[in-house]
Amino acid sequence: MNDIHGHKAGDRALKNLGNLLSRYTIDGLACRLGGDEFLLFLPDVTAESVSDTMAQLFKQFHAIAQADTEIRYASLSAGLCLCTIGDTFADCYAKADKALYFVKQNGKNQFSFYQQINYQAPGSASIGRDLHQIADSLRQSGSYAGALDLNYRDFSRQYEYMNQLIIRSNCRCYLVMVTMKTAAGTLPHIEEIEQALSQMEQSIRQTIRRVDVCTRYSAMQYLIILFEPIETQIPNIMDRIFIQYYKHSKNHSFQPGYEYLTMTEMKENDDK
Repeated sequence: MNDIHGHKAGDRALKNLGNLLSRYTIDGLACRLGGDEFLLFLPDVTAESVSDTMAQLFKQFHAIAQADTEIRYASLSAGLCLCTIGDTFADCYAKADKALYFVKQNGKNQFSFYQQINYQAPGSASIGRDLHQIADSLRQSGSYAGALDLNYRDFSRQYEYMNQLIIRSNCRCYLVMVTMKTAAGTLPHIEEIEQALSQMEQSIRQTIRRVDVCTRYSAMQYLIILFEPIETQIPNIMDRIFIQYYKHSKNHSFQPGYEYLTMTEMKENDDK
């Protein structure tokens, strides 16, 4: 989710789940372990009542996710352990973790008690079913709008990959740098700068295609890889981005500009 839709979408999914968990643990405890995992402790409950609680939790989470295009394919998995007086936290936590691992290995989007899991080796039919599930998941996870927004490290890897495509396939790609310059005589606050950059990022992502890639490069710059556009159309593409930016922004303290190179030009310069 972070890779495809950005960290804001991932954070939104976590917040939605955290809010739901707080409703279901009024008499218990809930915390985030880090990453995408949460831990619950529900006292004085039966296996049946916990199962009902989990079913309702899953139903509500998926209803929230379905209403949000960027997190609609988020999956939810849970591993549960029934504990009694005298059981140690470390032992119960380890069993719940094993149950969660079991669920993730068997299709996700479900829950299971440690006491119920069965470690029999899967047959060839279930392996084939898992592969189809993975293929469907990969296909669905690629359903997003606008450009692929990556952090700089992942952007550089994508750049190297596309460079290899250029060498092998003779395709033409372009590296574009967008720079936000401050207008003469203005000294914007940091909040204004961040807001302008956020609006520019939104404009870039809404305008360029799914096969294109963008990242924030520096405090005032973005990088874009345009995959095989018609070069004479690049000014039109950038004009559309800037028109979109001016629609979003009422602040005239910034004047966006751009420059671009073909990636084959860059390779020729490196060879020299």
